[in-house]
Amino acid sequence: MIRYERADGGGLVAVAEVRLGVDRVTLEVPLGPWDAPDPDPGGLRGIPVVVLPGADGADLVAAGARRSGGVRAATAPGGPEPGAPPLGAWLLRTDPEVAVVRSGRGDALAAIRALGGRPLPALPLDDPGGAASMLEGCPVDLDVVVPSPDDDVRASARAAALALGLAERHHLVEVDPRPAFEELGRDPSGARLGALAAGAAGVLAGRLAARSRAWRGA
Repeated sequence: MIRYERADGGGLVAVAEVRLGVDRVTLEVPLGPWDAPDPDPGGLRGIPVVVLPGADGADLVAAGARRSGGVRAATAPGGPEPGAPPLGAWLLRTDPEVAVVRSGRGDALAAIRALGGRPLPALPLDDPGGAASMLEGCPVDLDVVVPSPDDDVRASARAAALALGLAERHHLVEVDPRPAFEELGRDPSGARLGALAAGAAGVLAGRLAARSRAWRGA
């Protein structure tokens, strides 16, 4: 469960213990000014949140979630957008079925996990430096999608993930990204691994959201 504390100046901070293997790590997520009642101590309750390395790929995530789960993905404001709220505050107030975060890094992935969400990084596996930078500073284990539209791409993506040492700390999840591309009328052949990862993450997020909706009886 999440504990909410008032910081100096009246801002709210979410404090949570997150399991990491056999250990636990305490994470704090600043939520900024908060005049409303404290959020649900259950936080995001497993909402899948796809984190992209840059501004591109949100359309593929949304298409994958729509095609695989019949759910709408909400994209968080941030980056260059003036006056954007802290990510954690936006997620808790919006309560989407699937969320998309652009230009996310390790701090965003950790915040999502601390708030009870399920972070899904869409790693640019064809850019080892970019993939490593995206995960830098993330203290928690993650589900990392390995796009698998066919055997050749699967082998290439998996080899890249293994070369980065991702299997040693994270969970590799093979997902076919083609439903996302089909939803947009695009051909995935020749697409970069980063784009395929965005589509695959959207497909996985949609499936998770649909499963959650069925479990809740919504």
